[in-house]
Amino acid sequence: MCLNHGPMNEDDIYAKSLVLHKYLFGVELTDTVMLITEDKKVYFLSTKKTIEFLQQVMDAEDKGNFTFDFQILDKSGRNDDYYKKIVKVMESIATNEEDGIVRVGVFSKEWECNKDAVNVAGLQKAIRDSDVLDIVDVGVGFGITLGVKDHEELDLVIKSSVLSNKVLTHCVIPRLEEILQNEEKITHEALAEDIEEIYQDLSKVNLKIHLDQVSTAYFPIIQSGGEYDLHVSAVSNSNSLKFDVIIVSLGSRYNNYCSNIARTFLVDPPKVVSDTYELLLQVYDACLEVMVPGKPLKTVYVTAVQKLIDAGRDDLVKCLPKNLGFGIGAYFREGSLALSEKNNITFKDGMTFNLAIGLSNILLSETDRNQANKTQVRT
Repeated sequence: MCLNHGPMNEDDIYAKSLVLHKYLFGVELTDTVMLITEDKKVYFLSTKKTIEFLQQVMDAEDKGNFTFDFQILDKSGRNDDYYKKIVKVMESIATNEEDGIVRVGVFSKEWECNKDAVNVAGLQKAIRDSDVLDIVDVGVGFGITLGVKDHEELDLVIKSSVLSNKVLTHCVIPRLEEILQNEEKITHEALAEDIEEIYQDLSKVNLKIHLDQVSTAYFPIIQSGGEYDLHVSAVSNSNSLKFDVIIVSLGSRYNNYCSNIARTFLVDPPKVVSDTYELLLQVYDACLEVMVPGKPLKTVYVTAVQKLIDAGRDDLVKCLPKNLGFGIGAYFREGSLALSEKNNITFKDGMTFNLAIGLSNILLSETDRNQANKTQVRT
């Protein structure tokens, strides 16, 4: 398995290689080449500072029968000899393979992104030029493996969730109430910035946590006014907050473990909207009940659909998103653990999920439309 990462990219804090680096070593190893072989040999090529750190860690920890090879990076780019050494190590395994081909596991998305990272790209080119090395993506398997967490990891996820809940309960909701009572004019983006600033002063939520242990998992998402996007990639725009259906989504990171929370606030809604939201809460509870070890992840989606049908609201089935959540933890959104209608992976003890049930583009009658335009609700 070849885990390489070039320079740090602030837009890519959830790169799988960095997540695994932090899982194994507690730090992000940027500008680093790392190769792990089946016979428990680990090769590192990185900066002098990183190599010195890794050597100290390996000297202090139980090595578990692993052996390590360290090489300091030549910043001028003259690392070809070490690239050849690593490729030769990988190629030597070919004699044990029936077809003479060695599969090198990588994270494909990052593999492509590293092509412009000079130090890392050098090794990647050497691997591509080999006649017996075949690149395969191991991202899905990695996501499933780290989806199961030990007790320490579960504790970190719980603490992250407590933080998200306290930010929402003790800061966001009171702020929203203040805005509504005073009919204050504020944009979605400005309100999101207010929420993000809370993570710089956690005394507001009565938590004594070192600030270097926490951060937002993403820039908070505030939406209102009839235009909504229920994807986790949505952004808070510069439109003014409307006092109708307000959606707030925020996430926290505690010691690199993530949590997420989203709530819908209805301001003087038509009865059909409040009734639909009550049904949405029932769907959420029904889905939560079937999230038990041994059942396939797709059970969640099937349950949501059946609940809507049983309630006589077949029309809302088409309003469900393509998936109803995802695995969450050190990696914010694990796509291989999406709660979609076709995911046959089973729930296991120790897995953690963000369950997000939403309805979008709900059609209203002419009478209801006069009270509120196209509406969306989410929990």
